[in-house]
Amino acid sequence: MKRIGLDVGGHTITAGVVDFSRSPAKLLRSETVAAPSPRMAEPLVEAAAALVMRFAESGEECFAGMGLPGFVAKDRKTVARLTNYENCDGLALGDAVERRLAERGIRAKAAIENDANCAALGEGMAGEAVGMEDYVVLTLGTGVGAGIVSGGRLVRGAHGMAAECGHMALCGAELTGCGCGGAGHLEEAASADWLERRAKGAGLPADFKSLWQMRAAPEAEAIISPALEALARGIASITVTLDPEAVILSGGMSRADGLAEELAARAQKYLPEPFRPYFTLKTSSLSGEAAVIGAASLFRESL
Repeated sequence: MKRIGLDVGGHTITAGVVDFSRSPAKLLRSETVAAPSPRMAEPLVEAAAALVMRFAESGEECFAGMGLPGFVAKDRKTVARLTNYENCDGLALGDAVERRLAERGIRAKAAIENDANCAALGEGMAGEAVGMEDYVVLTLGTGVGAGIVSGGRLVRGAHGMAAECGHMALCGAELTGCGCGGAGHLEEAASADWLERRAKGAGLPADFKSLWQMRAAPEAEAIISPALEALARGIASITVTLDPEAVILSGGMSRADGLAEELAARAQKYLPEPFRPYFTLKTSSLSGEAAVIGAASLFRESL
């Protein structure tokens, strides 16, 4: 049976086939497509099914694990809220994808999980967290997410929504536009989507990569510096709460040259002195592969 992982983002969706017969696990082949437009339930179901069909043919049996950018219900079958998609609350996405694939002759078992949780699983199996028992993966991209592994186990919480660190209220109630319905959240202060909106409003390139490259310019620095401070406070708060072996940065923003070093320096001043010698901030070496590998690994929970 093929094990396929999907990393659903706000801008792109990446899918791939993963080989778990070896250690570390290996992504054999992957493809990336643009996220559906509009970002709504039916286009999402169709896009996910179409991507699976690039790896599985009619008559085959496969597993498709999907990492989603938002809140997943405790049953791990139902979407609670996708902050960058509309009309998805209560969507039984796994069941919907299974039905769509069945219509096309593919016998599939599908499962869903928060995308940052998938990234954390992937890092533990094939990335910077191999051999670690306590670590956090912080995903920086369209939104801000986190996956926590404690004592070697993924932390999901009482209602399945643990580790939503992008929604820590660190930034003041003047920020009121977060897609989750809350206010003052880290995601609104520091995610790529929100930074690009602010850049556009200031007449700057509405693209994080371009904004980062021109960060020495005062008008760009005025947008980037508050975001870095918010992220540094978030990283320090995560560190003192969980005492991890490492915090690992993942996602598209994390690959910006010098970002990890800048965040590490800023976070130090927020940490109590006893934590400082142990504080480790790393950047994923898997690029976008971690969430795909982690999503494909969800087959183990369906056995």
